Amino acid sequence: MQRTKALLLVVVLLATPVLAGCTGQGDADPATTAPENGTTTAPATAATTAQTDDGESAFSDAEEREIRQSAVTALRDVSDVRLEGVLNQSVSTAAASQSTSATFGVTIDAEQRRLVVDQTVQSQGRTVNQTTYLLNDSLYIRSPALERQYGSQWVTQNVSERYDQLWRNRSALSLHTNLLNVTENLSVTGTETVAGEEAYVLSLRPSDAELAELGGVNFAGGEVHDFDATFYVSTETNLVVRSEIYVNETISIRGQELQQVVDVRRDFVAYDQGVDVTLPPEADGAVPVGGNRSAATTARQVTA
Repeated sequence: MQRTKALLLVVVLLATPVLAGCTGQGDADPATTAPENGTTTAPATAATTAQTDDGESAFSDAEEREIRQSAVTALRDVSDVRLEGVLNQSVSTAAASQSTSATFGVTIDAEQRRLVVDQTVQSQGRTVNQTTYLLNDSLYIRSPALERQYGSQWVTQNVSERYDQLWRNRSALSLHTNLLNVTENLSVTGTETVAGEEAYVLSLRPSDAELAELGGVNFAGGEVHDFDATFYVSTETNLVVRSEIYVNETISIRGQELQQVVDVRRDFVAYDQGVDVTLPPEADGAVPVGGNRSAATTARQVTA
């Protein structure tokens, strides 16, 4: 039982260290001891769904294609974005289960390919704060939970050989753009008011093959049972103002299968504000961990 609980904790730690993107096969961060996720209920949105008399969507195929393409174009033109969100996660085996929740804030500099994630994680009665940076071909993590193992709250890993992959997997802009691009089963179900802004509601149900195209979502030894995404796209700017992603999957780590369910909501609170993602002076003392290699695990980092 003790080994099972330890294994569950490892999965929680690997599953959500960077809440900017969606998933990352085999690119686990340094083995920190800080979990993360977020539990809150999304504020109610005022539903104003446009429908025909027979209950079908009022948007034609041509209109749906135009809405999709306009959203893709708008996201590709973004220089930077700030997000806030919540994430709920449960991981279980035949012998035990564990739930984790987190709230997080993400700042992404798309032009410089830099990002920082601040998160507060609650799991098993513990609350842990963690900050993660991806920049300058390196990954930096700060957490009080690291002090005991490394003698420092900061650790770093050189990821120059896989920076491109990490960026694709970790950047929410890349994730949302790619999902819009590859998902054939996409429909516009209506409009809703989100944070005072009218938005199209896009429902996305990507296939296994389409998920594999995202470069990091598919993984060896695992199976995605359900992947549902809802994007709220501004009718004025064509930018995503909110997204909700639900993943139910079986993962394999250290030779044991586990069931993982992740539910994430992101609010895109500000675009193109000229953000500056830089390391604080205290990161100069970060302890190097590992190197240009992926962690020996097939656990995915579901950071949707």
